[in-house]
Amino acid sequence: MGYEFKIGLRYLFSRKRKKFISFMSLISIVGVGVGVASLITVLAVMDGFGYELRSRIVGQSPHILIEKEGGIDRDSYQDISSAIGSIKSVRGSYPFIWGQGVLRSRSRTHGVVIKSIDQKNETDLSKIKKNLYAGELKLADSNIILGKELSIALGAFIGDEIEVVTSLMAKPRKFRVSGIFNSGMYEYDLNLAYISLDNASVLFKMEGIVTGIGVELDRIDSAASTKKLIRKNIPEIYYVRTWMDLNRNLFAALKLEKIAMFVILILIVIVAALNIISTLTVMVTEKTKDIGILKSLGATQNMIMVIFSTQGLVIGFLGSVTGLLGGLGLSFILGYFRFPILPETIYYGINYLPVRVDIMDSFIIMASALLISFIASLYPAYQASRLEPVDALRYE
Repeated sequence: MGYEFKIGLRYLFSRKRKKFISFMSLISIVGVGVGVASLITVLAVMDGFGYELRSRIVGQSPHILIEKEGGIDRDSYQDISSAIGSIKSVRGSYPFIWGQGVLRSRSRTHGVVIKSIDQKNETDLSKIKKNLYAGELKLADSNIILGKELSIALGAFIGDEIEVVTSLMAKPRKFRVSGIFNSGMYEYDLNLAYISLDNASVLFKMEGIVTGIGVELDRIDSAASTKKLIRKNIPEIYYVRTWMDLNRNLFAALKLEKIAMFVILILIVIVAALNIISTLTVMVTEKTKDIGILKSLGATQNMIMVIFSTQGLVIGFLGSVTGLLGGLGLSFILGYFRFPILPETIYYGINYLPVRVDIMDSFIIMASALLISFIASLYPAYQASRLEPVDALRYE
């Protein structure tokens, strides 16, 4: 440890005299710590919202969609399924039909998206199985599965009979409610219903063809790379879109909000950095005699700058560590207790503060705090280095 560092620490945490300087140093550390803790906590909550939202959206939609204008022949589905089945990241695929319709129960009506489920395809079944809230997964004959909120809106529950109307049907068709699902996402639970693939082909006049093919992956993060591989394995007449393509605007907005929040909250650290400037400026004034003595003994301008800039780094480091521990602790408390602060209808069925700490974000925040603290210390350190021994000791 160089003597410059030792002197810097001694000046920063003076115990005998100039207690005011030590108090200002403590305030500077607390200021940096509060800024870092705020950044870590807020970005953890925003990452948590993004992760929860992504999980709920992907939980009801295919990871990758393969479609063609006019629909895909069911015979062609087998060829496409074989072509993409050799890709390692692909867990399975299934054909689907979906369209819009109106559900009527007693005197209540509600417009919904009607989606098919192929009961012979385990990949397709697995997506609804994990969200089945009540009843059974039986779609044979004329059975239908409703979302929890849709069931409440229609007043239709297990065993009740409802009518389904589409723009392609001359008269309503009756279905019996066999199950209710709860995805945890209010918009889906209110506006989505499932029927069998055969019934969907009749409702939407799509005998022999399907709307598209859904592809499930082992990891949803591999959607973009898998899309490129699928694109190489199937003809150009097919459209291939990932879950990210379908929700691009939403997740782009979340990313922009995260960046904006980082910029806004970093101002807290900058305010703390201004406190560092004032602390070191006062310290330079108080240590004028010491600076003169050090220069008389042969200390160079660079050495004096290192002494005072070291103090800015130490304040930044201690504040960053304090803020890191505080931010992680607060994030843990928010994630553990899941305080119910939002109605489910406001933000995609998420009624609590979800928390997901990103290690890279925490590293960037700490690095930013250290850099800002170091920059804040340069001006007072430069001013100290310019003092001449004669001027410093003239009145001593």
